[in-house]
Amino acid sequence: MKNTQLSNLKLVLSGLLIVNVPVLIVIFSSIYFLSEFTKFNFTELVIISCSIGWIFWEFASRYWIKWSLSRAVEKERLLKIGISSLVLWKSDIKKIEKIHSKLKEETKYGS
Repeated sequence: MKNTQLSNLKLVLSGLLIVNVPVLIVIFSSIYFLSEFTKFNFTELVIISCSIGWIFWEFASRYWIKWSLSRAVEKERLLKIGISSLVLWKSDIKKIEKIHSKLKEETKYGS
């Protein structure tokens, strides 16, 4: 029987590829495009771009949590690895709990 549990390395790499790298791409590309098409100064560009990146991070981190939980990763392990790989904050345990309960409901009702 094949071991289907995700390794810590796979969790870290998936967090980087699903959340961190795309967030950095969003931030830097929005700095570039805003600088090309607006007359904001650099400080304003960074603030706006980081805000856009933070909004994207919120959706991407939720996707990563859902992806991980659907592969039977324990909530505590997910939080620990998420914090160490700079994908999650300590306070994101509430987000993990909420997504976990939604996943349980979906499987309970067969959605």
